[in-house]
Order: sequence, then structure tokens, then C-alpha cells
Amino acid sequence: MKRASGRIHTIWNKDTGIKDFEVNPEDLRAPEIPGIRERWKALQEKLKGDAQLLDFMERLGREWAIETGIIEGLYDIDRAVTKILIREGFQRRFFVQGATDPSTGLVLQLLRDQKDTLDGLYDFVKHGRELSTSCIKELQVSLLRSQGSIEGKDAFGRNRDLPLIKGVWKMQENNPVRDGVTYTYCPPEHVASEMDRLMDLYSDHVRAGISGEVLAAWLHHRFTQIHPFQDGNGRVARALASLVLLKDGLFPLVITRDARKEYIGALERADQGELAPLVHMITQSQLRYIRKASKIR
Repeated sequence: MKRASGRIHTIWNKDTGIKDFEVNPEDLRAPEIPGIRERWKALQEKLKGDAQLLDFMERLGREWAIETGIIEGLYDIDRAVTKILIREGFQRRFFVQGATDPSTGLVLQLLRDQKDTLDGLYDFVKHGRELSTSCIKELQVSLLRSQGSIEGKDAFGRNRDLPLIKGVWKMQENNPVRDGVTYTYCPPEHVASEMDRLMDLYSDHVRAGISGEVLAAWLHHRFTQIHPFQDGNGRVARALASLVLLKDGLFPLVITRDARKEYIGALERADQGELAPLVHMITQSQLRYIRKASKIR
């Protein structure tokens, strides 16, 4: 594995593994969240069955689906087309022929897979399912349903498309190099035990009643430290954060392309033990959507 001229950013620490909260989670709570939760609950009760509420939810889901893939660099969709897709739905006729890489057909399939996954999260909450490692594997399979390969290196160090294995923990290290720095995640031999520990801690925090925005930030970050899958870890992390928020009566987590730099910065701050910036980003996303929801007439 290339070591980027010796510069390594350790995301998962082999001496400690993932950590529980490093500060009192009560100190991380966002004061805006209870008000957002109550306003959203009241709006849903008032507008139950209303076509405009259903349209708002569909548009929110489409934006979530589009942006989670853009953040990962799976595809690029310009802003004008993005607005149309959010408003009208995922249809081939809204794309300019040859304007996407990968192909328009694959992009549409990725978008639909991601939207279907979010719809599945709503069902997950509705039916009161408990989060587990098997559920997380299901999430990854759902998000990557239409992907068949991933860029990587073969046994001889040559760049090539490798078969994408879904629904199982990674079998090789996946430490990326960005801007001359190697970012090191949990090695494959420790993934299963770390994911079990993640679920044990998460269950403890649910029972303790930790606020949704705080728990979502913690789960998102600790999951990304492990990076348990061959591919799709970022999308799964945002889906997990969204699940926590939905269970807490809030909106799914939408991180847009415009917030990518801030988002990466918040995750890097969390690597250093500072979870507050990520909690802040989640809170800002919630504020954005309660403002949008409040405009429904």
C-alpha cells in the first residue's frame, strides 16, 4: 500500500479502537432541536394526507438521493438539472445525452437505489425495527444494488476495475490517499468485533435517551472510523445518521455538495475528539428543512 511519502492520518486507532463519547453527550445537545421536532410533528399532524406534504417528502427524498452520491464523486449533476430532478422525479429525458459520467442509465439507477434506500429507512422506523450489523449490511446492499465493480489495485498493484462484493465486511484494507496523505481505517481482521462493539454502544445510548442529533453524529463518525465495507461507507454512514434522526422525529441528513468541505472538516475534527462541529452541521440541516416545511400551504 502506498504510504504517501510517510504522511499518515490515523482515523482508527489500533490501541483504542472506536471510542464512546469523549465528553458528556448532554453538553453536545443543540438547543434548536426540540423546537424543530415539535414544529415538524405539528405540521405532519396538520397536513396528514395533504398532497403538498407528500410532494415535500418526495422532493426531500430525491435531494437526499442526489446529493449523497455527488458527495462521494459517483457522478456529477449540474444544478439546473438537479432542480428539475428534485421537482419532477428521476427521468432520463431531463438529462442532456452524453452529459453524465458514468452513463445516464447508470446514474438513474444509482439515484433510484439511493431513494429506495431512504424510503426503506422510513419503513424501518415505522415498523420499529432495531438496528443491527445485519441491518447495516442490508443498507449497503440496497445502496450499491446497481454497482458491479469498483476501481482498485490488483495483486500486482495495477489499477483496474475489481468486482464489488456487497453485504459482507471488507477483506482488504481500504485506506485512501488524498492530497499526499494516507487515511488509515480499521483493518479487516478487526472489523467484525468493532462493528459488534459499535452496535452495543449504540444500543446503550438509545436506552439512555441521547438526543438524535448527538447520537447521529456519534454513530456516523464511529462507523466511518471503522469503514467496514469495500465501498459505500460514506453513503451508509449518512443513511445511518438519517435513520437515527428519523427515529427521533426529525428529517434525514442531507449533506449537499456546497457543504462538502465543511463536512469533511467536521469529520476530521471528530477524528481529533471534537464531535461538536458535526453535531452543528446536522442541526443546520434540520433547520434548513423545517424552514422549507414551514412554507407548505
